[in-house]
Amino acid sequence: MNYLQEVAQLRVELSSAYMEVELTQATMELAEQQPTDYENLFQRELYKVFEKSKRHLIPKETYNKTIEELKTAAQESSSKSRHGYYVLGKYEVLQCGDVEKLIKKRRMPDERPMYYVSIEETFDVIKRAHIATGHGGRDRMVKHLTEKYANITKDALKLFKSYCEVCQKKNKRPVVTGVVVRPIISNEFNSRGQVD
Repeated sequence: MNYLQEVAQLRVELSSAYMEVELTQATMELAEQQPTDYENLFQRELYKVFEKSKRHLIPKETYNKTIEELKTAAQESSSKSRHGYYVLGKYEVLQCGDVEKLIKKRRMPDERPMYYVSIEETFDVIKRAHIATGHGGRDRMVKHLTEKYANITKDALKLFKSYCEVCQKKNKRPVVTGVVVRPIISNEFNSRGQVD
């Protein structure tokens, strides 16, 4: 590659990097302006999923109830129910100022906490991760969220991504159908003809 080709390549790379920075700033501004209708639709869909499979998603009432059960089970030393032992083996309560957060039971005390999120908080958590990954796909968001949260599902991420307008615009590509025909550019084209 000669010097001019290298300079041209660097210009292309710099312009694409500059456009990515502008795009990230624009998407963050758009994300702050998105209406809460998406949030309501998202929560309704998550509640439908919760009704089918009550495995990972936790409504706010159940979240608070679990925290209270955990506190009472920890205080009772002798008469714990089967559910009390289950709750003590699976969860911990982390005091963050005035707020009590439900976290996954840690093996070591210095281990990083893995937070459980209620259905009502899921939208905000996923939205922050989605913007932080630059409107990244499901796998990029999974990698970002699994470091800190225990119950964010791939289905919830897929659902959120389906409501994101920026991602919908980004994924739309012009459809090329058939063969692309280049026009004939010539002064003599159709200058002679034959009539029978």
